Amino acid sequence: LTGFGALNKVLGQPVYNSQDQLGGPQVMVPNGVTHKLVKSDQDGVSAILTWLSYTPKTASCVTPVIEPTDPVDRDVTFVPSKVPYDPRHMLAGTTSPEGERLSGFFDEGTFQEYLEGWGRSVIVGRAKLGGVPMGVIAVETRNVERRVPADPANPLSQEVVEPQAGQVWFPDSAFKTATAIRDFNHGENLPLIIFANWRGF
Repeated sequence: LTGFGALNKVLGQPVYNSQDQLGGPQVMVPNGVTHKLVKSDQDGVSAILTWLSYTPKTASCVTPVIEPTDPVDRDVTFVPSKVPYDPRHMLAGTTSPEGERLSGFFDEGTFQEYLEGWGRSVIVGRAKLGGVPMGVIAVETRNVERRVPADPANPLSQEVVEPQAGQVWFPDSAFKTATAIRDFNHGENLPLIIFANWRGF
């Protein structure tokens, strides 16, 4: 690949201002290329090590089980509402407006979301339940927006913002779901829990 300066020479005009326009976070995250966006190299290494803590040594090995951080017989105190809510609260827990800790389905502090900026009507990640690592797929209940950045090389191009209804599979979120299932199954040998409450596609 080449840099933005070389592309400007080929195009004969200053179209691109930085490398980010060719593949920075605003391009790679909404396209599903970037699994996790971090702020620094150190955060990146930490995110890689966290991801590896969910995977077995090889795809044919059993997933590593660790001592659970939460009692196995604990109650799940977060209760989903009948109106759209953030499903991450169901998965990871949250704090109520009164300051009370509401536990989620998985062990506290273990849910890690991946591909967050792509196919946003579906949530995928890894978590631990009773110390057992597993893949997670959940449905976003709220409305979201899909953003397609403008192409600086095309003067007629402009950013497109598409509204997407909650609990609906769109082409990007259906592909994200299939990709996650493939990764959990073939690449990582993880058990999978799907919180499926889709209403359409």
